Amino acid sequence: PTPKQLLGDLRAAMAAKLATSTQSLVQCEVHKDAVVCQDAKVQGNHGIKVGEGTVVHPASIIHAEAGPIFIGCFNIIEEQVEIVNSSEVPLVIGDHNMLEVGSKVLGEGGRRVGDANVLECRSVLKPGSSVSNGCTLGACTWLEGETLSDETVVVGPGLRHVESGAKEAHVQAVTKFIEVLKETLPR
Repeated sequence: PTPKQLLGDLRAAMAAKLATSTQSLVQCEVHKDAVVCQDAKVQGNHGIKVGEGTVVHPASIIHAEAGPIFIGCFNIIEEQVEIVNSSEVPLVIGDHNMLEVGSKVLGEGGRRVGDANVLECRSVLKPGSSVSNGCTLGACTWLEGETLSDETVVVGPGLRHVESGAKEAHVQAVTKFIEVLKETLPR
């Protein structure tokens, strides 16, 4: 077998292991070009779909508690990130997003995270809130009960501004970072 075939077999084995986890029964569909590290916790009684090129680090939690979770393409989900859907409505995360260490997307379903957003370390997207496209939720900040407009940056309580061109810059940064991660992360 070629290295590419071996990598494909490894990914298929990891997806099968995740789908039959003893923590809870979960249907998990992982794109063949996504990387879900072995120590990531993917759990729940509802479906989880991970799109092409997405990288899920060890010690992150994706929990389809009451409804499915759809994670788009080319996202980076770092260590200790928690994504929990406690609603029957599917929770949707778009493409080219960066969820940094310890950030959280909690609560209800719906399109909660658009495309090309950055949730910095320990930021929290609480129930009833969402981010559009090209937004940044700063370190240790939270959003509750509102939707951020495109390219909005939240740096603290009541402190925000618009950063024109942020969406395209985020797409480029995430794309470069994913290429490095695919080569370095344990699978």
